[in-house]
Amino acid sequence: MDKKVYKMVSDRADGKCEVCGRWCGSSLELHHILRRKVVATPENCIMLCGNGCHRGSEGIHGKNGHTLDIKLKLKLQETYFDMGMTDEEVRTLMNGRLYLEGE
Repeated sequence: MDKKVYKMVSDRADGKCEVCGRWCGSSLELHHILRRKVVATPENCIMLCGNGCHRGSEGIHGKNGHTLDIKLKLKLQETYFDMGMTDEEVRTLMNGRLYLEGE
């Protein structure tokens, strides 16, 4: 993990979970929205509370985490489009696919 990217994401979160907004301070955990084979960028990383939004049963890695996973991927995809990228560029960054609302 690039230390500069980690610092940028950590600074952006400012001690709060970027999903629920709960103050977690130094117990936040970095999550890659897309699998790690994609280069770590501030857009592809997010700070999450450890036992809630990251690993809790409703968290991204929990048994009910699929909805949150898709929500984060849709937001990332939207960020890429807002940056002016084409469908093809976004598809490449999104591991070969585009996500649709309601998936």
